[in-house]
Amino acid sequence: MRYQWRLILDPPMRGKENMEKDLELMDEVVAGESPPTLRLYRWSPPAVSLGYFQDEDEVVDMEACREAGIDVVRRPTGGRAVLHDQELTYSIVVPEAHPFINKGGVIDAYRSISRGIVTAFNLLDIVASLTPEEHSRGGLAPGSCFDSATAYEIQVDGKKVVGSAQLRRDGIVLQHGAILFKLPLELYQTVLKKDPAFENEAKLELGQKAAGLLDLGYNISYDRMTRALVKAFSMVVPAVFTSLEGLINKKGD
Repeated sequence: MRYQWRLILDPPMRGKENMEKDLELMDEVVAGESPPTLRLYRWSPPAVSLGYFQDEDEVVDMEACREAGIDVVRRPTGGRAVLHDQELTYSIVVPEAHPFINKGGVIDAYRSISRGIVTAFNLLDIVASLTPEEHSRGGLAPGSCFDSATAYEIQVDGKKVVGSAQLRRDGIVLQHGAILFKLPLELYQTVLKKDPAFENEAKLELGQKAAGLLDLGYNISYDRMTRALVKAFSMVVPAVFTSLEGLINKKGD
């Protein structure tokens, strides 16, 4: 059986607009006004998104962000800070009772969604794997999502390349995450606050734990990744996307 899903491909938007749109989509699925939805988008200008429970004053150097022209926005999901720059972001809104989620818990949903992303990577000849639960790890940098790998997040060549976060409300799952193309190490060091005693060590550890696909030598465009993700989720859900498919089938990158 194939399931009807909605597909949204958005142009780059400001951080506040991106987070508002994800919440709007969640509200629509909660209200029964929309089927499960896959949204793919980017950010302009770059933005730092804070996890719902993070203290802005403890994590972000607001003056450095203003000087660099970087937005700061709070996500509705948990997790740690993410600097959104050279990446493709996905969001999935789906009922907990949907067979794709299979009424599972948080890890079950992560596993199902990660399987779709790994399938997209495989379609692009990128060998990706999921972090086993027993290998989940934390890091030194107090604010950054990409210095840690939690269970069933995605790694390529031993580096974390996708960071994700989740919200559940009224029987609906919202999960969104960043697929890194380049890891902006210098910018992370500029805009996130750190204990000076750990500054160089934390930067080194972040570079050892995470990377973007371009950093790892995979010459992948945003358009190719977009098409691969849509194809992959049509396979693993399996989904028939009811809108915007024509944009995926265009010729070239």
